Amino acid sequence: MDRQRRRLSQALLAAAGLLVLPGTAAARPDMTRTMGTTLADTGVPGYRFESRVFPGSEGRRRHRVWLAIPDRTPPPAGFPALYLLDGNAVLSRLRPEWLTALDEATPPVLVMIGYDTDLLFDGEARHYDYTPAPEGQASVRDARRPQREGGGAAAFIERIESTITPWVASRTQVDPNRKALWGHSFGGLFTLFTLCTRPRAFRIYLPVSPSLGWADNLLQHSLDHLAAQPPERNTAVWICRGDEEVRITKVMNAEQIQQRKNNGNTAFRLFADNLDRIPRVEVHRRLYPGLGHGDMFSAALPEALRIVAGLAPDPAWS
Repeated sequence: MDRQRRRLSQALLAAAGLLVLPGTAAARPDMTRTMGTTLADTGVPGYRFESRVFPGSEGRRRHRVWLAIPDRTPPPAGFPALYLLDGNAVLSRLRPEWLTALDEATPPVLVMIGYDTDLLFDGEARHYDYTPAPEGQASVRDARRPQREGGGAAAFIERIESTITPWVASRTQVDPNRKALWGHSFGGLFTLFTLCTRPRAFRIYLPVSPSLGWADNLLQHSLDHLAAQPPERNTAVWICRGDEEVRITKVMNAEQIQQRKNNGNTAFRLFADNLDRIPRVEVHRRLYPGLGHGDMFSAALPEALRIVAGLAPDPAWS
């Protein structure tokens, strides 16, 4: 990757307040909310649900994975499969109409990877699982939340591939050429880190509002690694964010807020452009008008379902 382009990207990330957690304080998810009644409880025509709890390791919280399996005979190659991070929140926000709309194509298996808790989000657990550590470091701390340990992304990728994926394969037939990974915020960071370090793990990557500047722009170095060793097969990336995403401080005026928004959107476009230059990586991008960081979680879900099912995407994608 061109050094000048990398410096520009890092400068824009810093100016936009994206070197830590993106989004305004008001847009952050409420970590005290619980899941409530979900489609796994009520059922929905066309899908059946099951779940399993996977024991934690090294004192980490146990993962709970929910499967939503199309209630039909699998196609000869198997169902598409959409792996979704923050599975508790995904299941809580899943809507029947989103699933019934997929009948026009090939409904995917939904693999909702969450935690063994009734909370929508487990802040400490996802902070560790979804964030990578710089090479040679076992962990990393966010300056804004030093009480939370990060750096477990590589181990979490291994857990998904070695433990969760074989269980999914034991429950239904999945097409390995139509496996997709979706994640929001730190989950979007994890999705891109997985693409850069294990591009064969999935065929489609859907990072939403990714935390591009984590750990002093570590993701840019991962992108360099992918550029040096491109995927062996064509890989699709659908990357998106809201055009109102910004981290606001009390001392900022309206002009400074707008400048941060502009810088963040420019950094997003620049990252997508750099990714698109890598051989066999096909990048689709979208800015959702009027949406902030927290809004994007629910806004991006139905479109991800459609894309993985093989339905035509919204024309707003480029």
